[in-house]
Amino acid sequence: MPPARFLASPTRWVAALAIGLVAAAFNLGVWWLFQGRVSAPDHSGMVAGLSYSGADRWQNPLAGQRPSPESLARDLDLLARHTDRIRTYSAADHPTLPEQAREHGLELMLGAFLSHDLDSNQRELQAAIGLARSHPNIRRLIVGNETQLTAQLPPNRLANYLDRARSALASTTVQVSTAEPWHVWLDQPQLAQHVDFIAIHVLPYWEGEPIGSAVQASLDRIAQVQARFPGRDVVVAEIGWPSNGQPIGRARATPANQARFVRDFLQQADARGIDYFLIEAFDQPWKIATEGRAGAYWGLWDSWREPKFALSGPIASNPFWTHQAVAACGLGLALALPFLLAARRLGPSPRMALGLAAQGIASLAIVLLSVPLSHYLTGLDLLGLALVLAALGFICATLLAQAFEFVDRFWTGRALPAPTPTPPAEAPAPFISIHLACANEPPEMVIAAVESLLAIDWPAFEVIVVDNNTTDPQARQQLAQWMNSHPDPRLRFVQYGHLPGFKAGALNQALALTRPEAQWVAVIDADYLVDPRWFKAVQAHLQDPSVGVVQAPQAHRQWHQRPLDRMMNWETEGFFRIGMHHRHERNAIVQHGTMTLVRASALQRLRWREDGVCEDTELGLRLLCDGHRAVYVDQVLGTGLLPADLVAYARQRRRWALGAMQIFRQHARSLLGRSPLTLGQRYHFLAGWLPWLGDALHLLFSLVMIVFSLGMIYLPDRVDPPLWLFVAPLMAFFAVRLLAVPLLYARCVPCGLTDRLGAAVAGMALSHRIAKGVWQGLRGHHAVFDITRKAAATGSPSHAPAAPPYAGPPVARGIEEELGLLAGLVFCMLLLWFTRGPGDAGRLGWIAILFIQSLPYWATLVCRVLEQRGSRTSAQPTASSRAHPVNRPS
Repeated sequence: MPPARFLASPTRWVAALAIGLVAAAFNLGVWWLFQGRVSAPDHSGMVAGLSYSGADRWQNPLAGQRPSPESLARDLDLLARHTDRIRTYSAADHPTLPEQAREHGLELMLGAFLSHDLDSNQRELQAAIGLARSHPNIRRLIVGNETQLTAQLPPNRLANYLDRARSALASTTVQVSTAEPWHVWLDQPQLAQHVDFIAIHVLPYWEGEPIGSAVQASLDRIAQVQARFPGRDVVVAEIGWPSNGQPIGRARATPANQARFVRDFLQQADARGIDYFLIEAFDQPWKIATEGRAGAYWGLWDSWREPKFALSGPIASNPFWTHQAVAACGLGLALALPFLLAARRLGPSPRMALGLAAQGIASLAIVLLSVPLSHYLTGLDLLGLALVLAALGFICATLLAQAFEFVDRFWTGRALPAPTPTPPAEAPAPFISIHLACANEPPEMVIAAVESLLAIDWPAFEVIVVDNNTTDPQARQQLAQWMNSHPDPRLRFVQYGHLPGFKAGALNQALALTRPEAQWVAVIDADYLVDPRWFKAVQAHLQDPSVGVVQAPQAHRQWHQRPLDRMMNWETEGFFRIGMHHRHERNAIVQHGTMTLVRASALQRLRWREDGVCEDTELGLRLLCDGHRAVYVDQVLGTGLLPADLVAYARQRRRWALGAMQIFRQHARSLLGRSPLTLGQRYHFLAGWLPWLGDALHLLFSLVMIVFSLGMIYLPDRVDPPLWLFVAPLMAFFAVRLLAVPLLYARCVPCGLTDRLGAAVAGMALSHRIAKGVWQGLRGHHAVFDITRKAAATGSPSHAPAAPPYAGPPVARGIEEELGLLAGLVFCMLLLWFTRGPGDAGRLGWIAILFIQSLPYWATLVCRVLEQRGSRTSAQPTASSRAHPVNRPS
């Protein structure tokens, strides 16, 4: 949460509330606009018949779970108020049902369930015949349900069962038939010789009929059967439409379409005298396992026995939209208010945009939270829902944070005010100790950095160079020889063969060697060339006793040589042009390990922490906890070298992500509990890590989606395409990344469209390595400080230790994991494409989602191809580059 000042003036509260309420009203209007009304004929009479299965929400007849007589009585009492006939599907399972139906005045079309189990068929047939003989309210008997459609029985065996039933009931008035879809009767007309009437199923949804023509198509099917069997009674034993489920062709299963179909058909059936049974009385969630998701949603009532729609009056596309809309507007207002109070310097337009963004995010959250209320979830669905709900809070927080950053930077696009170039005349120049730690760095690169430091225009400073853990004896000797022979007394040099603590250990050694009069400690990386004006440019801040850190941006030189270099450069620029500006207003900048100045007294007390790989950011957080102010000066005062290649670039970002999670684990109490940190400081540190946590979730989702896709392919009867709402957070996250970030770049980062696209691709290419760093950091993975190989030093044998031999194709070198995940996603996309049915919109939508999920891995491949095709020239630091180190665009 940003630093909302809840004790602010009433005027600010009124202004924030006014903007929040206007945004909420707009959101309410959007909800109303998208909740259309569907017209359909009213039906005021009874329904001719309903098919009935008594299982409730958690019962599964396939597992032997049956409703109690009390439950049956409750259902029959409800049904008797709307119909006088019901159809059942099993006789042996509900021996008391016929008598209970009679007590409620219900006529029964009894079913005898048949399958490939001959013993079970014998029990069913005997039970059905016995009940039909003894209960006068049983007028018809259905022997077998869709046994020919599902190939459960050969036609001659079914005919034998039918003949046995008719013979056993010849002395009664009970009529016997079997129930099959309409086309089966046309394909097997010989069945009519063994039945007393024709019982057909007409289900246009399964045939992919659009709702606009579904009723007429059903009437045509009925007429076809009547014409094929003239003089025979044709009973529509099942007809209806589901309220939910996967799209089939142009058929869409929605509550509004179900209500429209049922009411349209009832009007036509009454006018034409059609004998029918609507499928079905109550939703049956257990049918998901056998019929797919739509199988659960054919009821006129849901599984809790609540009506799903009215048979008269207007039809709402979403009956619960008013409750959802009010909840969304209220949540959106609550989310927006802290940000509106914090963004006091923004004008009305960006504040309104912020309020609308909060309303949109709240609406997404409410829709997602409504999923369990409108769907019957399987065990697999519940697992997916648990993942989604766990991610929902994260997604909403990420979107809110990015919306806040967007409006803060896009509408203003402002640069930070430049510091006063000189302090008051009486203020003396403080003594500054400059620390440079190096390990396995090319000696010529370190020497160039030291020469630029010794050229700084400042009256009182020293340079301490600590070479630790360099493994190449030649490099150690060459560096020591140059350092020890340099005549400048301001330069001091020490070497350690095995120094623990990574870079922090070396910096603590430098701190121990620092002269007592030092008031500030400056730190740079070994590849940096600094501007001689560095200290004078920030001198005013050094005189401010409240300031504990003065941070200049990381910047690069020699980034024009290859396309990948440009992409890496501009991707990094985005944070310093956007994120650091955004953080500076709330004294929450990220301290970086180069081009930084730290107050010496605070550093001597706090020291660098040696058990992490991001000692710079960790120290910056502790300095903020200590009450110091951190200043960001957006002026390029030194430039370093880019990572040598894509692998070095990705490993560097993985280390940053791992270190960030280490910091979170170490300082969770300060960030989440009571601490001296302000709300704004906590907010920016936590919000700054959210995109990296999003990358971690992306990796998890990629693995889950591959497994889920394989289930859809190889276990199609058990695994349906997931509810689209389950992947809505992923879609929202990518929508923000693909739309908002380029807009911010266009506003705040001085590069063209090609470079903006390149920066976006480079950022996505890092997703997998960031994800690995996050997961490793969260689980307390033992970290090793990876030294980033630099572009101008790739040919030096004295640089970082060589990688192990690699025998694979060059394009896969170092990115095998990303290509493996890409191959897995593409494999699933191809299999789903070639195994999809006609009009299988569910699979097509899932293929599109898999493609979106694969974009970061495609980005990695694109970066590798550009790297290999780009220029391999990597110039060493030259006199020209040392004389003019600052070539960052402004």
